[in-house]
Amino acid sequence: MSIRVNQRWFVWLVLGLCIIAIPVGFLGTQIAKHLEKTDGTGDSIMTRFTDHIQVIRLTGMIADKEDRNFFSPEDSTDNVLKQFRKAIKNDHVKGILLRINSPGGTVSASQEITGVLKSFRKTGRPVVVSMGDLTASGGYYVASASDRILAEPGTLTGSIGVIMHLMNLKGLGDKLGVQSEVIKTGLYKDIASSYRPITPEERSILQTLCNDSYDQFVNAVAEGRKMNVAEVRQIGDGRVYSGRQALKLHLVDQLGGYDDALDVLQKMCKDQLHLTENLPVEDKSSDSWLAAFMESATGVPALHLRREGGLVGELLPESMNPRFIDVPLFMMR
Repeated sequence: MSIRVNQRWFVWLVLGLCIIAIPVGFLGTQIAKHLEKTDGTGDSIMTRFTDHIQVIRLTGMIADKEDRNFFSPEDSTDNVLKQFRKAIKNDHVKGILLRINSPGGTVSASQEITGVLKSFRKTGRPVVVSMGDLTASGGYYVASASDRILAEPGTLTGSIGVIMHLMNLKGLGDKLGVQSEVIKTGLYKDIASSYRPITPEERSILQTLCNDSYDQFVNAVAEGRKMNVAEVRQIGDGRVYSGRQALKLHLVDQLGGYDDALDVLQKMCKDQLHLTENLPVEDKSSDSWLAAFMESATGVPALHLRREGGLVGELLPESMNPRFIDVPLFMMR
C-alpha cells in the first residue's frame, strides 16, 4: 500500500522551516556575539555580572517620543533614560561612556537626561562624553554635566541658546479661502497660532519664556563646566563652534574620538578602583532590534523609519515638526 504525499502540504512545510530558520539563525548570531571574548573591549554577556564600563549612545533629536515601542532604537531619548536608570542600580557598572551625536531637542527632555546623568555621578562613578559629528544645543546641555568631554577637532558643538519656531499661515489660508474659527476660555489660550499674526503682547510672553529657558541653560553649563555665568553668556549666543574652538573656550576638555574617550574613562576607573587592567566594555549596537534582525537576515543595514509628518516631515527640519511648533527647544538651527 503506497502513501501519497500531498505536495501542497510539503511545500508549506518547507516554507515554514525556512521562516523558522531566520530568527533561529539571528538569535544564534547574537548569542555568539555576546559570548565572544575580546581584549577587554568587547561586549560580553559576562560583563553583566562583572565590573565593567557601559557605553550609552544618544543620537538624533532629544525629545520624549510618543511612539515608544519594542522596536525603538537604543539610542533614542527614552531608551537612554532607561539605560542610565538601570546603570544607577547596577553596581557592576563602574563608569559610562556617553557617545552623543545630536543637534539638540526639547528643554525638558534634555534636562531629564542631564538629571539621570547627574544621579549616576552622585554614586561616585564617572561619566565621559565622546562627541560625534554634532553635539550642539540640548546635546551640549547634556554633555556639560559629565566629568570630562572629548570632541574631534571638526566636531560641531556649542549652540548654547533657545529657539522657538512659529509659522504664520494666514496669507496662504486667505488665498485658499480657509478661515480659522477659534473658541477659547482665555486671552492667550491660542498663543502662537499659525492662523494669525502674533501680537506684541504674545511675543513678549514667548520671549520671556525663551529667556527663562536660556537662563537655565547658561546656569547648567556654568555649573557643569565650573565657569562663570557671565563668561558662559558671552560665548553662549547661539553660535556653533568647532571642537578645536570649543577646547580654547573650555567647552570641551580634550580633542579625540571614541577610543581616546574610552582610554580616559579607563584611566579614571583604574585610578579610582586601584586596578592594573582595563575593565571590559559593554557597547551595544545603536540599531533597534528590528533593524538588527533585518540586517542579519538580509545582510543589508536596515533603513530608519520615516519621521512623523509624512512628506512635510521629510522636507522640513525636525525642529519644525508641528508637534514642536510652539515648544522652546535647545536645538541647533
